[in-house]
Amino acid sequence: MSRLRVSFYWLVKTIAWPVTHAYVRLRTMGADNVPARGPCLIVANHTSYADAIVLGSACPRRITFLITRPIYSLWRLRWFYYMMGSISVAPDTPDPGALKRALKTLHHGDVVGIFPEGQRMRDGNLGEGKAGAALIAARSGVPVVPVAIVGAHRVMPVGATLPRPSRVTVVFGTALHFPAVDGRRPTRAQLDAFADRIMKAIRDLLADGAPHAARADGGLTSTSS
Repeated sequence: MSRLRVSFYWLVKTIAWPVTHAYVRLRTMGADNVPARGPCLIVANHTSYADAIVLGSACPRRITFLITRPIYSLWRLRWFYYMMGSISVAPDTPDPGALKRALKTLHHGDVVGIFPEGQRMRDGNLGEGKAGAALIAARSGVPVVPVAIVGAHRVMPVGATLPRPSRVTVVFGTALHFPAVDGRRPTRAQLDAFADRIMKAIRDLLADGAPHAARADGGLTSTSS
């Protein structure tokens, strides 16, 4: 990653931080579950274009996001995703190039972020997770931090062009590790089982974060942890 793109990321985060905290009253929970150094994979639910912005603002470390190629290739945003260091990944088909770039990023001790549902869920509910995150976890051996983003679908639902002011809570969970497979390549069943484990952890975090978001919307003061 070039210094220019790293600097650009932190500039964008510096600009986004006050906006997310003032406009959507971003609340962060469990940020200390993100390792202070070393590689890790951050896996979050996906309901809104605002997800990457609020997750990047909430996470104490720089995240290299995997973004589906149709979104990455939008001509008005391609330069931005490139400067943010994002990784373009083909939807619904194996993408060895994207996998290699993600593993290289982790090998350098950085953080990779992925939305395992592969698309935004219009109703705000959790969708079915694909095996991509599990494959990266199996190949890299890095800790996987499940994350629940609560309320972003109300800020910028599918089809919206401008964000709306509404409470967003980002909850970081305890890291998971892909089980050892004795030097063998993991089977599809093992990958699917770990993908299900990740999604269950996110589902539990969504349940944990929802009451906090509801109470805050009822008038409590925002805090960050």
